[in-house]
Amino acid sequence: MNFIVQFLSNPTILIALIVMVGLIIQRKPAADTMKGTIKTIVGFSIISAGAGVVIGSLTPLDKLMAGTFDLSGTLPVNESAFAVASAQFGAALSGIMAIALVVNVIQARFSKFKFIYLTGHEIMWISTVCAISLNAINMPLWQIIISGGLITGTYMAVFPALIYKSVCKVTGTKDLAIGHSGTVFYWLAVIVGRLTGNKEKSAEDMKISKTWNVLRDLTVSLTLAMVIVYIVVSILSMILAPDLAKETFAGTNFFIFSITYGAQFAVAIYLIQAGVRMVVGELVPAFKGVAEKFIPDAIPAIDIPILFPYQPNSVLIGFISATVGGLAAFFVQILLIGTIFELPLILPTLFTAFFYGATAGCLCNKEGGLRGVVIGSAFTGFIIALFPALLIKFGKVFVEGTTFGGGDSAVIGIFNTQIGGFISSFGLFIVIILLSLAPIVWSLMTSGRPGITEKNISEGK
Repeated sequence: MNFIVQFLSNPTILIALIVMVGLIIQRKPAADTMKGTIKTIVGFSIISAGAGVVIGSLTPLDKLMAGTFDLSGTLPVNESAFAVASAQFGAALSGIMAIALVVNVIQARFSKFKFIYLTGHEIMWISTVCAISLNAINMPLWQIIISGGLITGTYMAVFPALIYKSVCKVTGTKDLAIGHSGTVFYWLAVIVGRLTGNKEKSAEDMKISKTWNVLRDLTVSLTLAMVIVYIVVSILSMILAPDLAKETFAGTNFFIFSITYGAQFAVAIYLIQAGVRMVVGELVPAFKGVAEKFIPDAIPAIDIPILFPYQPNSVLIGFISATVGGLAAFFVQILLIGTIFELPLILPTLFTAFFYGATAGCLCNKEGGLRGVVIGSAFTGFIIALFPALLIKFGKVFVEGTTFGGGDSAVIGIFNTQIGGFISSFGLFIVIILLSLAPIVWSLMTSGRPGITEKNISEGK
């Protein structure tokens, strides 16, 4: 029994088991099956190791901020939150992911939402949010697994539809969709960009210096961002709390201290991403082969970088605009401290501004041109600081000093805790079952109308 408990609570082994079963179903050679299974185990081990480095790199910064400004800021890091939470919610997390993959296939097979979600690490984030938030309302483990699986699987099939039309306009094809936990951000940004912009004046008509292209490298931008944050906080700490600064630096020059820990954070994220890529590299093909056998007309929903080559100017403008919006949100949060509207303080980061802002820029350009990119991406930068704060306060998702940064994570986490707290955990269980059936029922009721992937979308316009 002890062996079974340990087995079921170990997400590394269970996810590796999913990969192994998928490869066996596809009748892959024994050598390929073994390789995929082992690489999945190693990938998860890398994620866990990187999470420890993240925590170590942020601890001195949290100490300086808490002592100098009486503030304890949070840096949303999906990889770190997942890695830490997986140790506590292993059984629930693994069960949720397994059910979610099946539910996604069922939804795509029997409803008009034909999207197969292939961004594996984003599935991990949503599954983890479900495990944490449902546990927060004291839902039994078996209900957490079923409810989380239904929510995540339905999410995987439905949410790509929110921005599918805009994605088609960017890529010029109806054969690709985006599967990313920032979908709510992009959906709202597109609405703002469409209302405020002019799509006839494209951002792609502008000429931008190649000098700024260096910031598109995540490792470079992340290192610069964290080093700058460390330097600023260190200088202020030396002025306002010299004893604390001296204790924290431990004889190290503040500049060297800042470079060391700033780079250490970037190394940790790089390490975690390497582990995620390894896991996803094995999980996605193992699942994709099975899905294709059952749903030949499915639309793959993949990660956001697929959009970047189509709109290079919009990527950079969106990034800069989102950075400004994020800084504005940070100062607004500071002003709200001590009021009834106070929220957990979210630290602005360049890497979230880049990914969310760049993606919003690509989509907003097709809907609102240059002005739409600037306003829509700045709006995105503002809300990417607020949604994680809301997730912490109302969704009860806060793991080892960090949380998840996606808007979808916040919406789902808050829905679980607030609805579950209002109608009881069992009542939420019933609601989730009904919601998971809704796409199929709606599709049957509208069988005479074309689905979203079948409509005549005006591509490229």
